Amino acid sequence: MRSTLKFVTSAVMLCSLAACGGNDNIDAQSERAMAGPPDMELAADDGRLAAGSEHVLAVHVDGRVFAWGRNDFGQLGINNNTSSNTAVNVVGLSAVKSVSAGELHSLALNRDGSVWSWGSNAQGQLGTGFISWERVPVRVNGISNVRSVAAGTIHSAAVTTNGNVWGWGRASYLASNLPKQIVGLTNVRSVSAGADYTLMLKNDGTVWAIGSNGQGQLGNGSFVSARTPVMVTGLSQVKAIAAGDSHALALLQNGTVKAWGLNTSGQLGTGGLQSSSTPLSVLGLSGVKSIAAGAKTSMALDVNGNVSAWGENSNGQLGIGNKTRQTRPVLVPGLKKSSAISVGAAMTGVIQADGIVAMSGSNSKGQLGDRSWTNSTNPVRVLGVSNVRPLNLGWARAQ
Repeated sequence: MRSTLKFVTSAVMLCSLAACGGNDNIDAQSERAMAGPPDMELAADDGRLAAGSEHVLAVHVDGRVFAWGRNDFGQLGINNNTSSNTAVNVVGLSAVKSVSAGELHSLALNRDGSVWSWGSNAQGQLGTGFISWERVPVRVNGISNVRSVAAGTIHSAAVTTNGNVWGWGRASYLASNLPKQIVGLTNVRSVSAGADYTLMLKNDGTVWAIGSNGQGQLGNGSFVSARTPVMVTGLSQVKAIAAGDSHALALLQNGTVKAWGLNTSGQLGTGGLQSSSTPLSVLGLSGVKSIAAGAKTSMALDVNGNVSAWGENSNGQLGIGNKTRQTRPVLVPGLKKSSAISVGAAMTGVIQADGIVAMSGSNSKGQLGDRSWTNSTNPVRVLGVSNVRPLNLGWARAQ
C-alpha cells in the first residue's frame, strides 16, 4: 500500500496443471505455466491463501505454508531474501490455520491460537518487541487464543476468541512493536487491515473502523481520522468485510455488496469515479458469497462460482484480457466454476472448483507463481500445487 500494500485478500486453493488436468477455458497465454512438479495441496480452511503487495502465501492441508513472489525483506519466510516465481516452503511452520500478507511482512495463525510473523519489521509490524526483520517465522509476543489475523501495510491486527481486538506496528492510531489492545470495542468476530486503517466486524453484524480517513475509508460520513473505533454508517446484517488500500467492501447476508472510500479507479463498483464516505451499493451483484479488496481493485464470487472484478486494471489484474479499468463489476471470462478469490497490490487470484489456481496481473517479482516474470492480462496457473480439495467458502478475504 503506498502505501502500496495489498492484501488480502481472500482464501484459496491451488493445484498444478499436471495434477488437475487441462482447462481449455484458460487462455493459451497460460500454457507457459504447464511445466513443473506438483508438490503442494492446500488446506480447506478460510485464510488458505493471501496476496500481499508483491508476494503470496498459501496453507497446505498438513498445516505447512508455501509462498512465492517478492522476498527482499524475507517475507517468504525461507531464510533468504531471494524472490521466487514458484511456490516454496516457509520454514518451521507445521500447524497453520490461516495466513495474511501485508506490504512487506507476513502473518500466520496457528491452530493453537498463536500468531507467527516474518519479513519487514521497521515499524514493529511483526509484534516481537524489536524492529529487526525476520527471514523465518517468529512468534508474536503477548497474544494468544487468536481467531482472526490481518496484515496491513505496516501494521497488523488480530481478534482473540473473547472478541477483543489487538494491533501492532504503525498506523495513524497505533505505534507499538508489541500487541496492544484496541479499546472501545468488544464482541468482534473478524478483522481486515488496509493501508492505514482497520475494519472490524462485530457479532451483531455491524462494522466498525479505526485509523486514517482522508478518503472516507472509515465509512462514517466524515473525512476525519479516528483513534478509537467508529461505526460504519448504515450497515447491518454484514457477514464479511474486506479492506483495500483506501477503500472497503462489506458483504451483506442477502448476498449484495456495499463499498465506500477512494474510487479514483472505479474500485467501488458504482459506475463512476466519485469517492464516498458512506457505503454505496455495488452495481449488478447478487448471490455473492465472498469478496476481496486490493490496492484499487475489487472482486466478488457468487454462489454459482462466477467471478466478477472491477477497478484498476493497468497491469491486467482483472483477468479480462485487457488493461482497461472497470467502474462496475464485469465477469472474468474463461474460468470454470470458481470457489475462492484473492486480490493483491496489482494481481488477483481465482481458485476453480477443479482445484486449479489462476492468477492475473503484475509479475515483476514472480507473484503470479507461473515460473515467469511476465505480466498477464489473462489467468495463468500457479506451479507446484496439487491434490486440492473442493472449497466451500461462505478478502473477502472476506473476513
